[in-house]
Amino acid sequence: MNHAYVDGSFDDGAETGQAGRSGFGIVLITPGQLPQHLYGRMEAGDNNAAELRAVTEALRHAPTGEALTVHTDNLSVLSAIRRGSRSIRQHEEAVRVREEAEARQIELHLARASRERRHMQTAHALANDARLERSSTAPPSPHAEVNLSHAPWRDSAVVTLRRSGERVSAEVPREPDDPLARSVRALLVAVQLASPGETLIVSHASKLAVALWQNPKRALLGAAQEHLMAAREHIKLHNIQLFFERIDGER
Repeated sequence: MNHAYVDGSFDDGAETGQAGRSGFGIVLITPGQLPQHLYGRMEAGDNNAAELRAVTEALRHAPTGEALTVHTDNLSVLSAIRRGSRSIRQHEEAVRVREEAEARQIELHLARASRERRHMQTAHALANDARLERSSTAPPSPHAEVNLSHAPWRDSAVVTLRRSGERVSAEVPREPDDPLARSVRALLVAVQLASPGETLIVSHASKLAVALWQNPKRALLGAAQEHLMAAREHIKLHNIQLFFERIDGER
């Protein structure tokens, strides 16, 4: 099923004198593809109306004739789409949502999502950038999303790399004689999975892994530093780039 994470951003004019200036942000996810970021600026009566417009735009960009689940943390938006709203502006936007779904033959599902979810945070940032007319940086292409799972109670770390049309996972077992911490080793495995010319967007790297990657000389002399330097030479040789997001405290 296709999924869209949506958010709206509204300026009430109290501080800027620009009441009504709004923006919407969307993270659209379709099977086999990397997330698509969509955003735009608009004039709206309130934040709920801006977020309802985000739902409409998600429907316009989603595949025709396929089901779509829209995720939002806004209960008023969910209620307006399901039952209408006493607010004229919100009611009009909610009607537009239902009409768009019907016109494009999309079975619309609604779900409440926590603001803390990664894609919700991205949608929120996109909406704010649109309202403030700031440029939102789209994910570089070609790129891959990497998730590092290294919970302390596990005997191994798991590296999951997702690029368009492909998902690759690798298990990193705990080796007693490994000179690198398990979370650092997981990052190096992710680097080895990258394709030449690819950008890796890495989530949940540990603070230690990020610190040592950015400055390998912090590592103890010997094998640990050699492994780090070899990995950095590998990405330089193959034109691979790394970006870190959602850094974890686990070492």
